[in-house]
Amino acid sequence: MYKSQAVLLAIITAISAFTVGCTENDTGEDTAGNQGQDTSITEPVTEPAEQLGLDADLNYNGYTFRILSRPGSRLNEVWSETETGDVLSDSVYRRNIIVEDLLNIKFEVLSSSGDFETDALNPILAGDDAYDAVGTAARAAFIYAQSSAAVNWYEISNIDLERSWWSSDASSNLSINNKLYAMCGDISYATLSSSTGMVFNKELFDEYQLEYPYELVREGSWTFDEFSKLAKNFSQDLNGDGQMTIDADLFGYSTNHWCGPINVLYSTGERIITVDSDGYPQLTLYSEKVVDIYERFMSLLLSECGYNQLGGNDHQKAFCEGRVGLVDLNISHLSESFFREAEVDFGLIPWPKSDESVDKYYSYVDAGQTLWIVPVTVTDLARSGAVLEAMAYYGQQEIIPAYYDITLQNKYLRDDTSVEMLDYIREGAVFDLGYYNNSQFGGALANPGYDLVHDTTLSFTTFYAQNEQAVKTLIDESMESYLS
Repeated sequence: MYKSQAVLLAIITAISAFTVGCTENDTGEDTAGNQGQDTSITEPVTEPAEQLGLDADLNYNGYTFRILSRPGSRLNEVWSETETGDVLSDSVYRRNIIVEDLLNIKFEVLSSSGDFETDALNPILAGDDAYDAVGTAARAAFIYAQSSAAVNWYEISNIDLERSWWSSDASSNLSINNKLYAMCGDISYATLSSSTGMVFNKELFDEYQLEYPYELVREGSWTFDEFSKLAKNFSQDLNGDGQMTIDADLFGYSTNHWCGPINVLYSTGERIITVDSDGYPQLTLYSEKVVDIYERFMSLLLSECGYNQLGGNDHQKAFCEGRVGLVDLNISHLSESFFREAEVDFGLIPWPKSDESVDKYYSYVDAGQTLWIVPVTVTDLARSGAVLEAMAYYGQQEIIPAYYDITLQNKYLRDDTSVEMLDYIREGAVFDLGYYNNSQFGGALANPGYDLVHDTTLSFTTFYAQNEQAVKTLIDESMESYLS
């Protein structure tokens, strides 16, 4: 979670309003489509609440700072060749120019051959100083860690992980043996766009005379029971064929096997893995609260008002066609064409808490997002630290406000309150070592909800019991390499 939303809000208020026209897929995010609109930005009128702490006299004498990034839309998160009129792309361009001028460097951003990104591994292991930083898929980042190819971020000078432009939840919960090998923050909008939220159909709510959930969210009372109560209002065999199908009938709640079934765990405030005070990952998945929420979740999902999409995005298209009351999604999916072009009026809300005792609305950040590693072959760690710190700081000033004010508020979302709701989602971002580092720590328990919706005969208790010992053994075996 990020330490201070006040920082972000101060930045946002310093940027002028924009007038711009107002999904699940598995491949990436669409950030285009803003040409021809008024994209002018006024200069900030207030100073940021936090200041960059780098020495003012840092000068790297025109050094070419080499970044290896994932291809396609992931490359666009950190690199733009020139200003094009697309607000989000231009914010990336401006941030990079600012950092280049500040530190007297030039960026060279290279594209890897695949989205998972392990291209840098062999050069690093061969001792080749080929890259100063690598942006890789979250789960791939730990391949670098277990191969001793990534530097411990706690040892990189010029980086202050206590600052609001870094994710404190990631720095606290992705560490292994008190070492942090991969990190994320406001270097890009990836963490925000990969977070989980929910949208509701305002027209259906109006038709059924239901209150919008906004006030429940503000009061801390937006719970699974309240959500379930609302979802159960919508269930109808519209074509009268005696079958409930997503392409023809009305549902209260629809989800995908990688969305609601995953986030329901985090709605309790629990995690698969919790790193203890000694830096050792402990399996903490099982609790009465987790058992209870999965029972309630599966009961709703398997009822006539629930629909689970085992891959694909038909459930989101059905929402945009007006046949679903509430659907959860990765925030990036709001950029899909069927959401952008939907005539249905909808609002954004966070995923509900399991109950009111939970301190916030937790939202898991999809493992498809980008984590950053610094190769052990880097000859000047202080330089890499300075550049990454500046990228995150100016990313908070330039890129995140652009993502809020343009991509969400004016381009995809339909009211100002939805942007307020995005603050709750951003504040509750969750990074779980068991989910992210599935090969070493999560094992067969890395995606419990996914497995349960693929075999609905299993209870959570049975599923956990079948895999508990194997995962504990995996954790102990994996830790041997980190403790040696």
